[in-house]
Amino acid sequence: MSGAVWGWALGLAKRLAESAGAFRDVYYTAGFEEPFESYLAKLIAAYAASAPAVAALAVVLHSLVLRYPPLFSAVLSFLVLVIYTLLFLMLALYYPVYRRYSRGVSIESRLPYTIAYFSALAASGMGLEGIVERVAEVEEVKATRRELELLLTELRLLGVDVITALERRSRLSPSVVLSLFFAGLRDAYVTAGNLFEYSSFMARRMLELKRYELRRIVNTVSMIAEVYVTLMVAAPLMFVVMLAVIAMLGGTVGGLPPQLLIALLLVVGTPASAAAVIVALDGVLSRV
Repeated sequence: MSGAVWGWALGLAKRLAESAGAFRDVYYTAGFEEPFESYLAKLIAAYAASAPAVAALAVVLHSLVLRYPPLFSAVLSFLVLVIYTLLFLMLALYYPVYRRYSRGVSIESRLPYTIAYFSALAASGMGLEGIVERVAEVEEVKATRRELELLLTELRLLGVDVITALERRSRLSPSVVLSLFFAGLRDAYVTAGNLFEYSSFMARRMLELKRYELRRIVNTVSMIAEVYVTLMVAAPLMFVVMLAVIAMLGGTVGGLPPQLLIALLLVVGTPASAAAVIVALDGVLSRV
């Protein structure tokens, strides 16, 4: 990428960043380390480099390969470019949202135990910085550890006061629950300064919610198991028997031979159903 193209993309990105609004907060809560303007500049440069190639490829496909008339080929190529632009924009906007959601899920999966440990340290009379430092040292979830380390960075390196640092971490946290914990911690620090009572209450409450969530997950896994038995055991046997009978009688299904449908069921349908069940199961168990 030439310096001129990068400079143009960076200048345009700075102008767009001024009107980004809530998307800027989404970007920073997603855990990106580079500045927001740099991310936009990379997207603009990538689109500027790929869009002409897509347009040229569409023109070659429609005019030389498919041999459409010039006007019809130009219209179709323009439609391809529009579709590519919309897909590129959708992916560029969706990726930070997905990344923030993924970080939030990973944080909330272990957050009750983190807050319980925070409460145990607060009962010993330690200060907020010492508690956060100790919790960050033993925290296993990378996203949670990063949020705690950012809080320590603002307190120790940037010289931000405790109230402002907690308020900023509450606003920029990818997890709603962690954001509420930081906000409540700020209020507790301002009013009574007793971190143990608030953190112990939050720990008890979140452990109750965790038990409820685990019961819900168990019920969902049971339902997925029933769906698995239906899709992978009962349904294939039923369809194979039906199609075999139809084949013995010399009939067809929608003009297609039963032998072809049986092959598609065994080669495509059954593996696709198994993959769908695995994806659903992974989505449920990822919240444990």
